[in-house]
Amino acid sequence: MKLLVVMSFLTLVIAAASSVVAFPDNTGECGNSGCHDTLTTLTLTTNSTVDAETGVPFVLQVDAGNGAEYIAVKGGWADNDYFTISEPLVQDDSTNDTNANDGEISVDITFIPISNGTYTIRIWAAAGGDLARSFDVTVTVTGESGTTPPPPADLIGIWGSMMVLVPLATGVILLIFGYFALRRD
Repeated sequence: MKLLVVMSFLTLVIAAASSVVAFPDNTGECGNSGCHDTLTTLTLTTNSTVDAETGVPFVLQVDAGNGAEYIAVKGGWADNDYFTISEPLVQDDSTNDTNANDGEISVDITFIPISNGTYTIRIWAAAGGDLARSFDVTVTVTGESGTTPPPPADLIGIWGSMMVLVPLATGVILLIFGYFALRRD
């Protein structure tokens, strides 16, 4: 019985440790090559530059094709935190997708700048098989100053912390369970 408990415990520890996979060569945020494969078969288009005013909404029509399943504009990517975004994630054939064809997405995304400056909005499209493409839009924002943008999220720091803490916490919990299981016998 003790051997069975020890083997189960070791199996859980190995499973927990192997579930955390790092790709040290992949240094880019999602939407750049380095997270997903960036292949030319996936298309993503919109305006490449915009002039905007603080607090005044503007709309970008974003189109993705050749098998696109998602369009995303996430906080923490490029300067996306400097905008309020109406549609941070749109799936193919969802209610926000105005293109009825499978594998093609068209969506109007409203952005509201919250501070003056020149920023980069990163828009990302993804499809099956880890296909992804990102598109950067340069936005020059003018208007009344005085608003303070949110601090940019440190996604790499958070990810790095989680890569250490999750397996460590799992190992500690499994050690405690293993100790009590062996002590019970």
